[in-house]
Amino acid sequence: MRGLVEQMIGLGLVNMSSTAVEVKRKAVGGLIAGVFFLTAYVALVMALAFYVATEAGAVAAALVVAAAAMAGALVVLAVVAVLNRRTEQLVLARQAALAAARPDPLTARLVQELPSMIRSSPIAAAVMVSSFAYVLARSQGFGRRPKA
Repeated sequence: MRGLVEQMIGLGLVNMSSTAVEVKRKAVGGLIAGVFFLTAYVALVMALAFYVATEAGAVAAALVVAAAAMAGALVVLAVVAVLNRRTEQLVLARQAALAAARPDPLTARLVQELPSMIRSSPIAAAVMVSSFAYVLARSQGFGRRPKA
């Protein structure tokens, strides 16, 4: 049993180290891509400002670029607010489903007392759990079928 646990821990550590390398790689790649996207965005804003400046003047160009940035920011805020609202509704629905699926108080009390029962009398607890599993399996139709 000890060898199996050691092997499982070894596999877990190998997986963790490869996951850490993968996360580092994704973080560095995302950072580099972010710098390039930011550079492209600044170049796009400057090109827009230069184009509008040749058509309407420097002040109008600054106002157009500022208005476009403000409109973009408002759209992003609206989308984030809608997504947050949807997430909040999903969380509330999930909490309501969990509250409705909670076991009755008798079952909850039995599950709460199970560790102390196992500490006080492990054999009796094992017999009780196995008989409960047997009754549950028979009620679900598992096990031998009666001869026809």
